[in-house]
Amino acid sequence: MPHVEHVAVAPPGPGPRDSRPATGRSDTTGPRSIPARLRSLLAATPVLVTDAGVVAFALWTLLYHLNLVLDLRPSVVFAAWVATSVIAAGVAWWLGVRRAGAAPRAGAVGDADADPAGGPGSTIADRGRLLRRYALPVGAGVGGVVLAAYGDGTARWAAAMVLGLVAIVSAWPSIRAGGASRTPSAPAVPTDTPRPTTTPVQALVVIAAALAAAYYATRIARVSLDDVFYVGKSVWVAERDEIPYRDFLLTEGALPAGSANPPIPSFEVFIGALARALGVHAASATWYLMLPLLAVGVVFALWRIAQRWAPRRALLVFAVAATYIVFVAGHPDAYNTYHLPRLTQGKSVFLHALVPLAWVYLTDYLETRSRRALVLLALLSVGAVGLTTTAVILLPLLAAAAAFAILVVTRRFRDALICFAVASAYPLGSGIVTRLTTSGIDQAVATYAEWREPQLVWMLSLWLGILGVVGGLALWWSPLLLRRGAPRLLAAGAALAVTVLLLPGVITTASDLTGLGAVLWRVPWIVPLPVLVGVLATLCLPRLKWPNRVLAVALPGALVTAFVTAGTPMWTADVYQPEPSWRMPEVRKNVTFWIVRQDRPEGLVLAPSSVMRAMPQVTSRVRVVLARDLYLTDYGLDTQFSQDRLLLAKFADGQEPVPVDEVAAAMRRVGVGTVCLWRVNKLTAAAVPELKLERFASRKSPGGMICYRAPSAGQATGN
Repeated sequence: MPHVEHVAVAPPGPGPRDSRPATGRSDTTGPRSIPARLRSLLAATPVLVTDAGVVAFALWTLLYHLNLVLDLRPSVVFAAWVATSVIAAGVAWWLGVRRAGAAPRAGAVGDADADPAGGPGSTIADRGRLLRRYALPVGAGVGGVVLAAYGDGTARWAAAMVLGLVAIVSAWPSIRAGGASRTPSAPAVPTDTPRPTTTPVQALVVIAAALAAAYYATRIARVSLDDVFYVGKSVWVAERDEIPYRDFLLTEGALPAGSANPPIPSFEVFIGALARALGVHAASATWYLMLPLLAVGVVFALWRIAQRWAPRRALLVFAVAATYIVFVAGHPDAYNTYHLPRLTQGKSVFLHALVPLAWVYLTDYLETRSRRALVLLALLSVGAVGLTTTAVILLPLLAAAAAFAILVVTRRFRDALICFAVASAYPLGSGIVTRLTTSGIDQAVATYAEWREPQLVWMLSLWLGILGVVGGLALWWSPLLLRRGAPRLLAAGAALAVTVLLLPGVITTASDLTGLGAVLWRVPWIVPLPVLVGVLATLCLPRLKWPNRVLAVALPGALVTAFVTAGTPMWTADVYQPEPSWRMPEVRKNVTFWIVRQDRPEGLVLAPSSVMRAMPQVTSRVRVVLARDLYLTDYGLDTQFSQDRLLLAKFADGQEPVPVDEVAAAMRRVGVGTVCLWRVNKLTAAAVPELKLERFASRKSPGGMICYRAPSAGQATGN
């Protein structure tokens, strides 16, 4: 039976205290020694780094959005951002000094403060009360996850979600336990533990894990087809010092921007401006600089929510959650695949850094009335919009889930309204402005994307089989396993929102009403799933000493074993490289650079699809026929414009015969100037004489390739 562990709060000492756990000794007054200050700085590193990252990127996004009106060059905006960030850092330091001198800090609370012998279950009557309280949510949760993780059928799925709702709703009495103070100055949600502080030892472990993640992230060469857009946009900004508001992959701004390139995300422009300022290639800035920094940030964000929601065994929760992320990351669109394998994409940073931090800031505000937390939450909402358009949908959903839970449990309408408004005002406003000024998310992409039923949505986030059982229990038992206070309340709100949205027909209806079917499958992203899985490892039974000792060792071991045996690790399919790479095969990279160096005729380059996808990540100066077929959907797949490019890409790949006369006509209409083909591609080589291609460059293996001059060079009709 799940049991939350209680932490007793020791009274504060008479003077300032350092970040060491309380030991029962009296505090000393006066200035702290240099070693104590260093220990405090070490312990504060995860908080300082993540909060500074939120503030800095929010400032960049605000400047970027202001520039949508001013239309300055990215280098100018970047310089303004550097100056603004320096000023903000100075102001933050000054405020920190004033705050430190104005009032003593609360001491850290460690396991020494806990009272493991206390809590419920001391008598037979208490055990009966606990049984009545937990039997329904525990049993309904087990039944629901078994139905969701195994078997098929709409009826089975509906029963699973209904049981999930029963599990969450029946846990509300446990969330309500303790009531809520009505004093205006009191916290909105009372808590059974004070705000925890990271100890220096914990900080060392977390920093070591973050550095390891940064190291291995640069060696996981797991290719994502989306990189052609994200990295390609950064390359364009770095080389041209301009923001590509219109199409930059198929044309040089001749076409309007597609649905993949709305104006509000600022992340790729930031990387391009940073690369230009440093004088390095944008791809190198992406993979060798930003990726390690982001890896450190997401690990610190995971630690912060683990420490805030499960402070007594935070390191265990952190370790199990990190193991879950690393070993359960197989499917290209799975929850954990958006971690190190895809971390340079804004939506991945949003999922694994900003979503956990949003819950941390909400927890801080509800339990401490922290204005600082509200300011950080507002800035986080700005940065989230700069990372991904997905935040325009998911962050308001997250805020609504939190606000609903606050309203139901505490009856505090003002607190619910404040939390919702602070977290969602900027995303909603940005979405409305974008919808009014552009075409928004084009319906063509929604219909092109693979439609995902609720069962598939569950699989992509919570998996199936034994991993689905683990994920489902972590979701539906979270209101019972987390400590009392805001963590229980917020987790219940998130779990309730996701479960309702996964009921049969809900996503379908929402897609019909909004036209957002291409992204609604990401609704489970509002749940900080890895940390909830980690909390599952801390389950214990009331007043059962020896079984709990066995469970404390066996349960984490069983979870890790399930991850390793049933999951697929990040480095699957031999994508781990001995040295850092650009997330593309070295041969493909070398071939692409070789084409760039050639003295080519005017016109577009036609090459195998893999090489054309790599070209925008290498340079914006060489235009290719088709960087990726997905982006044709915005301009109509049945148009001559799209059909010509699809036909030419099929010809260059040489996988099946293509009528040569149709290829020649398409080359003339598109304006192909250069044709580069693999040496081993006999099918396309046989068509060279008939197409009247003139050979002008060749490359030996590996990556053997021959480039030809097309007779239609420079004769594009602009179809």
